[in-house]
Amino acid sequence: MTPLPRALLCLAFDQPIPANRHGVLIPAARIDETDIRGAIVVVETDSDIATFQNALTAGAAMIALNGCRTGADLQRLATLLSVTEAEIGHPEGSTPILAMTDGIIPAPAARESLAGKSRRLAGLAWDQRALALTLGATRTRTRSGEWTAPFATARAATLLAAAAAGVPAYDSFPDMNDDAFVPICNQSRADGFFGSFAIRAAQMEAVETLYAG
Repeated sequence: MTPLPRALLCLAFDQPIPANRHGVLIPAARIDETDIRGAIVVVETDSDIATFQNALTAGAAMIALNGCRTGADLQRLATLLSVTEAEIGHPEGSTPILAMTDGIIPAPAARESLAGKSRRLAGLAWDQRALALTLGATRTRTRSGEWTAPFATARAATLLAAAAAGVPAYDSFPDMNDDAFVPICNQSRADGFFGSFAIRAAQMEAVETLYAG
């Protein structure tokens, strides 16, 4: 199995797809644009079999489930992937899942949590942008640079849920200048995160180096 990336780059619809697609998150709607082999295809909780067939046939290395909140979301995707793998001749269980969440998730020991729901789960990523949309928040940080209370809580919940499920956790940050990027990555790694989202493609190498060091 290809090693998990430490840097995740979530492409917008107008961003070009990089030649090196390891760790690149490509929206399902962009599957047909170019060669996506080795990339991570992002699907929604209500995506259908046709979407998964397109993604796996095109060579997706992993499926990222956007908006994942409960174990039921994860189980539904795992079931659909099993059906898809059987239909296109891929080995059962060969497609890992990256769960992407806004951090509004059940407690790690709750019945609805992600722990123990699927062996496909490879990682849990906290998307602070998704939480901002959920809350309608116009700020994510205090004047001193710390996360506001809802964001700090959701970030911690994601880290704990990943630990309970036995998978790596990915952090995310607001857009920032490069001078602030290195110390915040170092702090994130010290907190226990395996990797993080990269804001720009140019930051992916820095994330890989900082979290692996």
